Amino acid sequence: MKISENHRKMLKIVTMYYEQGLTQAIIAKKMGISRPIISKMLQQAKESGIVSISIKDESAYAVELGLRLEKKYQLDDVIVIPTNEQKQHEIVKKEVSRTAAYYLSERLKPEMYIGLSWGTTLADLIDEMPYQSFPTINVSPLVGGVSSEHLYFDTNHLVFRLAEKLNSRCQYFYAPALAESTELANILNQSQLVGQALEQAKKVDLAIIGVGNPNQSSTWKRLGYIGTKELQIISKTGVKGDAVASLFDKNGQTVNNEISKRMLGIKVEDLVNIPEVMVIGCGEEKVDSIQPLLLGKCCTILIIDQKIAEALIAR
Repeated sequence: MKISENHRKMLKIVTMYYEQGLTQAIIAKKMGISRPIISKMLQQAKESGIVSISIKDESAYAVELGLRLEKKYQLDDVIVIPTNEQKQHEIVKKEVSRTAAYYLSERLKPEMYIGLSWGTTLADLIDEMPYQSFPTINVSPLVGGVSSEHLYFDTNHLVFRLAEKLNSRCQYFYAPALAESTELANILNQSQLVGQALEQAKKVDLAIIGVGNPNQSSTWKRLGYIGTKELQIISKTGVKGDAVASLFDKNGQTVNNEISKRMLGIKVEDLVNIPEVMVIGCGEEKVDSIQPLLLGKCCTILIIDQKIAEALIAR
């Protein structure tokens, strides 16, 4: 079931008010909106039949999960997409991407700096983005490009496509996401072009990233960048996931193995200094990779499916 942003806000407000016992003043402060709007939305919830004595909506459980995750991991906002056994993975993934696109479109502001990583989830998000006009917004890559053979989820191509959707400006990262050797990576990192790209990436207002689990399913793995040798290195060095230009451990810290040293782009540690970091994920195999980012304070906004949410709560 698709849940609109206004409907989600209403469910979040009534859950905090009626089930958690928070005052309208506290809710207004947490949500960043005025008390009169809180009062109005509570009244609308009553009039629409969502609230009688309890909250009545099949999406309320997902909203409750989001609130619990916000509290547990000290996140600014968590959106959980309801799932059931009948929903196929691709349908759920589409709903996650569509929700993330709507959420992003509602948060856009003039002169905003947006940074993108890469992957199929972000590509799907941009597919769902509406056309808008924000000529003073700047979109830039957080990592190097993948290759011309895989343009659909290449970071430079994603940056171009989002900028096109927003009628905004963009920059590119003129280097590969994964260098052929650590020696080449070191040379590229010392170049002016890469230095400028990294500087731009580190000063974005909002970073939007996908997360991979190279131990199970990862775009790196599907593209053939991670083979048997690399999988052995990943297994031996305690890697739990990949995001931006890092393979990271259970605490959300970069594992400085041979593969990580070849990656070009910002590291997960850099995400801590970015004001807003939106992490998007779908599929139970992502749980082991998303939790470390939460523990490492590398995420402020989380958009996930219900199965991931339930698993994160249980840990």
